[in-house]
Amino acid sequence: MIGEVNPTLRRRKVATELRRLREEAGLNGVRVAGSLRWSTSKLSRMETGQVAPSADDVAKLLTLYHTDGEQGELLLQLAGNDAPKGWWEGYSDVLPEVLREYIGLEHGASSIRSWNANVLPGLLQTRAYATELAKINQRLDPAPPSRIERRARARLLRQQVLTREPLPSCTVVLDEAVLRRRFGDGDAAMMREQLRHLLKVGDLPNISIRVLLLEHAHPLDFSGFVLLGFPSLPVLGPISADIAVSEEYQAVALVETEERVYRYSLLFDLLCQAALDEESSRDCIASLGGL
Repeated sequence: MIGEVNPTLRRRKVATELRRLREEAGLNGVRVAGSLRWSTSKLSRMETGQVAPSADDVAKLLTLYHTDGEQGELLLQLAGNDAPKGWWEGYSDVLPEVLREYIGLEHGASSIRSWNANVLPGLLQTRAYATELAKINQRLDPAPPSRIERRARARLLRQQVLTREPLPSCTVVLDEAVLRRRFGDGDAAMMREQLRHLLKVGDLPNISIRVLLLEHAHPLDFSGFVLLGFPSLPVLGPISADIAVSEEYQAVALVETEERVYRYSLLFDLLCQAALDEESSRDCIASLGGL
């Protein structure tokens, strides 16, 4: 199981556990840093997940916190350097740090719940659709064609998460306007291909696509958000608490406060209640695409 955890989630889980163990030991950061002759900023960066601590540093902290046995062994495995870097780290030239962090979280999620009112989520976009969005962004952030292509490719690579093992559950609620909206030159053929792709993806056993009709009462005015849930590890428990993600133009915000994430979860439940069921949603998508 440890080997399946990607570097983004490893770093976050180790940070959470180190912070918890220090608090359970009744120690403050200044005392711990002083005992190990570290700077307080080094310990702080470890506990906030800004850096991935080495196995050697984790071993020193475990000794100080009197933590051994299976729990300590699993933490040392998580802190090891045997996990290959995520593919998203190779796109640092076109993906900002917070977006790479989001992709790493998404890649390790066991459940993905998404609401979209303006554009289709990246996980469901065709290459043509993704490329048109990249061209639109270029008008506000000029970039050479190669950069546009890499952004589009990164969007498509994210879709690997939908078919990786173990399969994550993915529930998407789409505003009907998203299915009608055209981008670029308004190419009807491109959008028809996109709608056909939605029908195909919707056949996967782990994916549910629901449509919220324009004529139905909308329970909220959020343009879009994603909720990520995560699997558990033996002994150590959940890799991460649920996280909400708000994504607007060139801006991604990770929401991790338990109360706020819970509110997003309640909002998503309201959206599901207002949306069509899966079969009716499929008929709606097919009708709009003339399929």
